[in-house]
Amino acid sequence: MARTWRILEGKKVKLRDLYKYDLPKCLVWLRDRRVTKYLDFDLINIDLVQETRWLKTMQSSPNDYIFAIEKENGKHIGNIGLHRINWRDKNCMLGIFIGDIEDWNKGHGTDAIKTILKYAVDKLSLHKINLHVYEYNPRAIRTYEKCGFKKEGLLREGHYYNGKYWNVIVMGILDRDIKKFSD
Repeated sequence: MARTWRILEGKKVKLRDLYKYDLPKCLVWLRDRRVTKYLDFDLINIDLVQETRWLKTMQSSPNDYIFAIEKENGKHIGNIGLHRINWRDKNCMLGIFIGDIEDWNKGHGTDAIKTILKYAVDKLSLHKINLHVYEYNPRAIRTYEKCGFKKEGLLREGHYYNGKYWNVIVMGILDRDIKKFSD
């Protein structure tokens, strides 16, 4: 699928392609344990060279779409992506984080998710979007449910954090459910 420069407009946020000039800010977020405790990777020691390599991989992959999340004022507050797209089965994994903590709990993540879900269905013709979320992140679980995701399974004690094993909740949403809230 050919890539073109993209901007997706939501109600509160704009999703645009992530660029190299965004990476220094991303590194600050990825070194903040308050942010990374909710992510499925620990990047505290990542450097700009590694992050640049990751971005090039994402940009050249036909199976990954990564976006910067910007507020109406143009401030970059986080990233969102569709990953591991399986074009045959028409499904993928959703990943999101709001790295700027002062922008948590303001509806930006919800709007970013709804915006990318519409893109996934309308432009990429995907049938299902999946995600994993840790049980100790009830704020994210509520957000995903508000966007139409359903709990589909549980990976028992599939994540180790802070000296304890935690369950990983598997959630998904189908294209017909996405179309319901976007009409």
